[in-house]
Amino acid sequence: MKKMKLKVAKMGLIFSVLAASLAVVPAGYETVSAAAAGKSMAAVFAQVQAERAAQVVALVNKERAAAGLEPLIVHTNLTKMAKDKAVDMYRNHYFEHTSPTYGSPFDMMDAYNITYLYAGENIAKGQRSAEEAVEDWMDSPGHRANILNPKYKLIGVGYYNGYWVQEFIGK
Repeated sequence: MKKMKLKVAKMGLIFSVLAASLAVVPAGYETVSAAAAGKSMAAVFAQVQAERAAQVVALVNKERAAAGLEPLIVHTNLTKMAKDKAVDMYRNHYFEHTSPTYGSPFDMMDAYNITYLYAGENIAKGQRSAEEAVEDWMDSPGHRANILNPKYKLIGVGYYNGYWVQEFIGK
């Protein structure tokens, strides 16, 4: 019962903060439509997701530099795929490399017209920051091997509601 009350209290606080942030209207604007407010919140969430993905790329490249490797270059279509995989895991309530929607990461790459000679995927769930996600990957031998694989030259990172996805390819 206490957990339920606490959860409701937290949700009420979050709603209050969101409502308060939406109530702030720049000078010169009388009203903000619900659709505009929704778009604003969607834009904020999209920005947060993009920032977290960019932080992962920066941290991965820092690890690669420390290992004497060249940085990975962000690949636009691989990034879209990684984001779609994160969304898919969240919406379909699973956490594994094989998607019920897309199949294996390699099937998904094929579906997104991504060509490669070498490819890999890292996934994570529940980490609260990019730093925490990369640290957990670096503490895992298999994930670390992907991050430090000299054959990989391109990366795509997706983040969505606590799900983290890294896609790697080499051509």
